[in-house]
Amino acid sequence: MVRSSMVVGFFSLLGSLTGILVETSIAAHLGLSKSSDTFYAAFTIPYIATNLLRTAGQFSLVPFFSSLEARHTPEELWRGFSYAASLLFLGMSGVAAIGFLAAPLLIRGLAPGFTPSETQLASELCRWLFLILLPTGIAETIRAFLFSQHRFALPASGNFFRNVTVIASVVFGFHRLGFYSIVWGYLAGHLVQAAVLGAELILSFPVRYSPTLKGTGEAFRNLRGAGAAQVTSALGWQGVVVVERMIASFLPAGTLTALAYGMKIMTTISELLAGSVGTAALPTLARAFARQKAEDVRRALRNAVQIVILLIAPVTVFCLMLPTHVIRLIFERGNFTPQATALMGRVFFCYSLSLLFYGVIRIIYVDLFARNEAMAFLRLATLQYALMVALDLLYVGVFRWLTAGIPLALLSSLTVVYAVIWVRNVGGLRQSLDRTLAVYFLKIIAGAGLAALLVWFLRGALAAPRTGLANFLFLCETCGAGTLAFLVALLALRAVKLSQIGSLWERAEG
Repeated sequence: MVRSSMVVGFFSLLGSLTGILVETSIAAHLGLSKSSDTFYAAFTIPYIATNLLRTAGQFSLVPFFSSLEARHTPEELWRGFSYAASLLFLGMSGVAAIGFLAAPLLIRGLAPGFTPSETQLASELCRWLFLILLPTGIAETIRAFLFSQHRFALPASGNFFRNVTVIASVVFGFHRLGFYSIVWGYLAGHLVQAAVLGAELILSFPVRYSPTLKGTGEAFRNLRGAGAAQVTSALGWQGVVVVERMIASFLPAGTLTALAYGMKIMTTISELLAGSVGTAALPTLARAFARQKAEDVRRALRNAVQIVILLIAPVTVFCLMLPTHVIRLIFERGNFTPQATALMGRVFFCYSLSLLFYGVIRIIYVDLFARNEAMAFLRLATLQYALMVALDLLYVGVFRWLTAGIPLALLSSLTVVYAVIWVRNVGGLRQSLDRTLAVYFLKIIAGAGLAALLVWFLRGALAAPRTGLANFLFLCETCGAGTLAFLVALLALRAVKLSQIGSLWERAEG
């Protein structure tokens, strides 16, 4: 699982880094301003829809394809692929058409604090951005199929091709096309991504596609149940985002963008670290469950959670202790001023409090979909979203925690969801996450605490960086020393062993 996660993680890193560079290139031209708020309001629902489509494709389609391969003939597998591809293409076409027509209404509801000119511009941008759903539906069907076949490298790097296209469009076209250089870049990027994944599918497999919207059998019934849960969850999440953007539209200029950037960075880190592990674990979990091997399912879940905690713990320390330095490295150039960096640093710190919670919950949801328990996922997601909306209004509207309220509502809602999962033993979690894992978690916390102490000392001992290069070197020194302290502590506590690392390194080289 670690080796597969390394493959996914490496290629996801390319997509994650270029994804951050997309935001950097946009921020360099728009800064934190009403202009940036206008674009991100326009991009809100198309962006959330594509992200949820990707999550739905992975959680629903990978178990579907894995189950067909484990229990049925190759003909049935390709019939299932044709069914999924046709359904997603038609469904995304309908959503894109509705979004194109309803864009003005969506923007007025999403950002009631906008002026008429800002609303008009955001509506025009939103219409074109809805078109990215068409190539996204095709790309995610192919990506899920390749993942189910343990083809991780190119599907994990698909975002890299998309992001490079967007960056090139913004860098070379913004001064001539303005906002539309970003819009055309996203459209072209999603088309390139679908083309690359399609080429991999055609070259690697004897593709037998036939237009169909009919499917029968247990695998198809499970897919419909998982799909319904994902669609309902997607609508719920979009509702949360709409409420949060509505609240942010009344806050000081730039706050809406700062919250969007903070959430983007946190989810990018989580996707890079926890998402790569979930991607590697899902086919294994789905096949083990399809073959009714309960102990294999529990073992795979324990392994996945251990890996995620190991990867995210030190990163959480660095994000909490050095938030302004991280934001300065990513964004501070062009129209993104030091004042904007200070605002973003506060927002990013608050979002980083949820990093570990957000990463582990992703693995739990992967396990639920591998077990075909889509309704359990839907109930948990509904609880989380309802809590987020209620706490957003409480923290921002009543307590007046302006920039901190929305990130802290995410942390609070995740805490309650974890409590419900444990009390109700959702997905048999207590049998999988035993006392051994608790001891392992305490060792990780001890290692993270040592890393935090060293970073705190170095932050005060080293000279404050005055240039961008000095800031980069400062982060390398503090985070590098913190990582070394973390690993030394884990070796001393026998949470990991040198023999394991050496064996893994040799196999990775092979």
